[in-house]
Amino acid sequence: MELFRYSRSIYGGSDQLIGASWDLLPWFVGAAVLFIVVHAVLSALAKRRARRSA
Repeated sequence: MELFRYSRSIYGGSDQLIGASWDLLPWFVGAAVLFIVVHAVLSALAKRRARRSA
């Protein structure tokens, strides 16, 4: 699986980045959802501990 797509420049013959692979989209969406869920759980636990000690 290619992570990035390249093309040859017509001016210099060097490779030019033209985009990223769509195959990685589910991984990034999953990582974002996981981050949000973990953050929500940790925030809830922190608020719960703060109420108990106050």
